[in-house]
Amino acid sequence: MNRACPVCSGANKKFLYQQNFGNKTIALMENYDVVICDSCGMAYADNIPSQDEFNNYYAVMSKWEFNYSGGAVSDDYENYFKKIVNFLTPHLKDKNARILDIGCSTGCLLSKFKENGFNNLLGVDPSARCVETVKKLYNIEAVSKNIYNFNDKNKFDLIILSAVLEHLVDFTTAMGKIRTLLKDDGLLFVEIPDATRFDGYIFVPFQQFSIEHVNYFSCDSIKNLLSKFAFNIIEIKKDENTVNQMVDPDIFVLSRKSEKIDYKLVKDNTCEEKLKSYISLSSKLDLKLKDVIRKKLLDKNKMIIWGVGTHTQMLVGSGLDLSKVLYFVDSNARYWGKKINGVEIKSPQDIKEDVPILISTYSYQDEVARQITEILKLKNEVIKIY
Repeated sequence: MNRACPVCSGANKKFLYQQNFGNKTIALMENYDVVICDSCGMAYADNIPSQDEFNNYYAVMSKWEFNYSGGAVSDDYENYFKKIVNFLTPHLKDKNARILDIGCSTGCLLSKFKENGFNNLLGVDPSARCVETVKKLYNIEAVSKNIYNFNDKNKFDLIILSAVLEHLVDFTTAMGKIRTLLKDDGLLFVEIPDATRFDGYIFVPFQQFSIEHVNYFSCDSIKNLLSKFAFNIIEIKKDENTVNQMVDPDIFVLSRKSEKIDYKLVKDNTCEEKLKSYISLSSKLDLKLKDVIRKKLLDKNKMIIWGVGTHTQMLVGSGLDLSKVLYFVDSNARYWGKKINGVEIKSPQDIKEDVPILISTYSYQDEVARQITEILKLKNEVIKIY
């Protein structure tokens, strides 16, 4: 789908980079273009599936169920959610405030509000399994919906969009829905990756251009979006999200619903150059990574690749020799039985062959290695990339 700018609806755009995934089984698309809006400077992914296709993907292929841990998240996530709660609670004077978390995953963020005395909580997530886990782990109410089809007769004091806006294709319908769900003076919290700092946090080449992240915000572009829909900024803060060895730059934004639309577009003149820097640095790291993989696999006839996420999809998209791959392995049961370019995805318990296992992930590399040797007690040679 050819996109107009999701913020200002401008049709003219500048091409920056094509991200290739090499399959549509997991990625929904073979590739997409990273572009910059000529009018407002917003960066976004072009030539992508429709919002309906993404809605279905998140309902049936969610990787945010954390099924390998029964829905529980790591200490890193817990600490990060505490940071969000600490940012928001000074603005919530009433413990009875009605709080809605859209894209709640397994509910840990809402649980941190509950620990702080807030009990009027509701989670929304397209994954039915996530919703079941929210209720089971934290006894918090949740419903299996998305931002587009969720409705409630009662208004909310605070709506949370943590790691959500970067995933959406259609902002107009989403932001309109947010306005209908909020009280007249209700608060909207947004947390998004900060594209102007991607070039300072590169652990894996082009990791920020994932299959799910299709919008790349700066402070200017998020201000433009919120002001367009009559939200007044209360507080904006640059932060970091540290999870599983990865550190991602992000932005916290708290705004208040207003009836007065005072929309004045401020062109983002920073994001384009910073993304060009990110692309250049990622390209250099990508060449080094390919050389490392080539040397490690030089004398290998057959192997198993553990992991089918963005990292693996980028390797496939850049020409990884799949003739040497017996099969892929992933802990996410949603992927089992599917195929990437004809190569099957299996569960960790299906590993029977004594061939090398290439770990294709940065964040979980050490955790996967421990699972192979200590939990599964396999004798296979383990190949680490990082």
